[in-house]
Order: sequence, then structure tokens, then C-alpha cells
Amino acid sequence: MKTKNLLILPLFALCATSCSLNGVAHDISEYMLTIDVDVTKDFNILQLTDIHLGDTDDLDLHFKFMDLTIKDANADMIVVTGDLFTFASQATAHRLFAYFDSKGIPWTVTFGNHDEQCMFSVEWLTSTLNNWGGNCKFKDIQDDNVTGNANFAINLRNKDDHTKIHEQIVILDSNRYYFGSYFGYDYIKQDQIDWYESLVKATKALNGGTTVESLMFAHIPVPEINDAYAAYERGETGVTLLHGTKGEKCCPPDVNSGFYDKIKGLNSTKGIYYGHDHKNDFIIDYHGIHIGYGIHSTDRVYYDETKMGGLVITVKPTHNIVYNPIRHTYKEVK
Repeated sequence: MKTKNLLILPLFALCATSCSLNGVAHDISEYMLTIDVDVTKDFNILQLTDIHLGDTDDLDLHFKFMDLTIKDANADMIVVTGDLFTFASQATAHRLFAYFDSKGIPWTVTFGNHDEQCMFSVEWLTSTLNNWGGNCKFKDIQDDNVTGNANFAINLRNKDDHTKIHEQIVILDSNRYYFGSYFGYDYIKQDQIDWYESLVKATKALNGGTTVESLMFAHIPVPEINDAYAAYERGETGVTLLHGTKGEKCCPPDVNSGFYDKIKGLNSTKGIYYGHDHKNDFIIDYHGIHIGYGIHSTDRVYYDETKMGGLVITVKPTHNIVYNPIRHTYKEVK
């Protein structure tokens, strides 16, 4: 979402801190969830993003629209990359979670800058998801010393050999707003970078000393999103547009905390997927790391009618990544 909407944030959001509160250090294994998979078959992840549901919306209409995408996707898992809500009550949140759970496959979320702009706290949101059960795969350790409310991993474990992790899904909270040297979007903090490094190393140890390839999902892109697109525009060797187009200015934070450099150095994460900028749906292979956007999944707030639906990210048995953009319009459900 765009900076022009910051002025309508409720007071509690403006007062919210984005800093770590010196909580308890937890073992990295506590942040890991597991799904057993057949490693000889494709694993399809449906990325939905920027749903922005609120109490005044026709939820049934939005659910019917998302049904079109979910039906086409034939997904093994759904990941929603933030901005699930804007001005929503607990009842609306419960309806959305029940909707996802009804699809009968694992699903998870991370948060965007607007998810605290509701009639509930982020703490209520995370506690509800922690205890949802069913098909929800979510883990927030609420008393930890890591900034954010959705930092965890889902290990896709070989169903026939539980000593092997086939792929890892990293869910990261890109935080919300920053009130320091500037007023705008927040950035990945050093304690989150340290957490990610610990995660990669611990997962490698669990996997018998072999680094596990991973995909990362967050909401606000890192500043290198602009570097990747600029490299593509000038035809830089090793940079390829994989799909989609740029329909608006990318809106990363002003602060570059060095997280992308850490990702490159650890050589685990091969794809990084964001929401946030509704009219962007490009993904670029940026010297071996895929970086870019999902597809805006409703018509809420602002949209490009040609860019609504979802993105299927297929992890092949060989770990190659294939994309299938799914696009629909509301004319199909109205």
C-alpha cells in the first residue's frame, strides 16, 4: 500500500513500536513447522496478497472471486503475503481464516503494514492464528527477542525419509511503519537478520550438513527490488524477467539493513516474494535469486483489472521454480 494512506492510521497504530522489546531468546527449532511431502512430485504454492478485507466489504463476493483463483491453482499450500485486513473486526478475521481453512490444504500468512489498522491488535491476530488449528500453519512466539509477529519456517520434509528436508518456506514479518529518521515503511531489523542466519544454519544441520534451498514470503520488498528491475532494464547479464510487468513505483523502505546481502551470502533462499505494490506483478531472476511480486488478489483499495488473481509457485523435484500467474476479473462473479 502507498504512503498517502498513512494519515488515516488509527492512534494505536501510530504509537505501535517496531522495535524488539528485549524478550526471551528461544531455540531456533521452536520456529519450525513441518509438512511431509512426496519429493518425487511438484509442490504448488499459491501466493495470494493484499486482500484488504474490512467490515464494510461484501465478503461473500471477495470469497467467490478468490475461489476462481484457488480452483485454478490446484495448490498444495496457500501463502498470503500481508495486508489481509483494513478496518476489520475480529468477526471478519474469523470469517477469512475459516474460509482458508475450508479449502482443505495447509495455509499460512504473514503481515503487512495495514494489518494493525483494525479493531484488534496484532497480538490478538497472532494469538488467534497460533491457536487456530485445522489446516493453519502459523507460528508466532510472542515473548521472543525477534522483531515482528510472523517470523517462522515451514519445512517440507521428505515423507519417506524424515531425516531430509526437501525445501523450506520462510515466512518473515517485514514490519509496518518506521518513525525514526523518516516516516514511512519499516525495514528488516538486525535481530531478524541474525534469526534468519540461525535458521539457515540450524536447518542445514538438521539436514545432515547439506544446505536446504528455501523460498521466502514477506510483504514490504527489500530495497534491492529497485536494483533488480534497473538491472533488467539495462540488459545486465545474469538478469532475466521471468514474468509480469511493472505497473507502478516500487515502495521499499528507505533504510537498507543489509538483509539481501545476507540472503545472497548464505545461499539458501532462491526466491523472495512480496505484495505491497498492487500494480506490480513482475519477478526477476537477479543473478540466481528470484525476486518480485505476487498478484493482487482482490479489487480492494486500488488495483489494475488486468492484474488480479494469484501466483502459483511450483517447486519441482529438482528444486527448479516454475511460475503460473492466474488472472481473473470481478465480472466473472458479479
